[in-house]
Amino acid sequence: MKNIGTILFEALKSFFKKPATSRYPYEKRGIHKSFAGMISFEQNKCIGCQICVRNCPAKAIKISKAADKIFSCELYLANCIFCSQCVMSCPKKALHTTDNFELAQTDKSKLTVKLEELSPESKADVKPEAGKTAESVQSNQDESAADKEAKTSGGQLSLPNE
Repeated sequence: MKNIGTILFEALKSFFKKPATSRYPYEKRGIHKSFAGMISFEQNKCIGCQICVRNCPAKAIKISKAADKIFSCELYLANCIFCSQCVMSCPKKALHTTDNFELAQTDKSKLTVKLEELSPESKADVKPEAGKTAESVQSNQDESAADKEAKTSGGQLSLPNE
């Protein structure tokens, strides 16, 4: 067992050092440009060849016909391993990777997302929710961001109970 003086010396020494960990939820690090997060889908570029479906090792993507020459994409986030194989195999570049990786859910049914007519830029902050398209989730997030700004008063932010 170490001497108490040695333990106190180490404790005091570490008290004045820079922390080895980051304050993650409050201070987010930059994400590398080649990071493969959740995918986005450009419906107008998709030709329905389903090469992405065949190349997906986790069988996490489904392309279905929405109308004549218009296809929709469904992503099963519970299965997806974020390898971006579907993105690389798409001949028309209808799929893109985003930097959205905070996708944890307590309910597995919320991990199925319909990707419809979203560009990679508008898809970056979309979180999956059960029974909703990514487009409606994005509009809800825009409203909640406006609510947060409205609650800011006197330089202090009142955080909502989420």
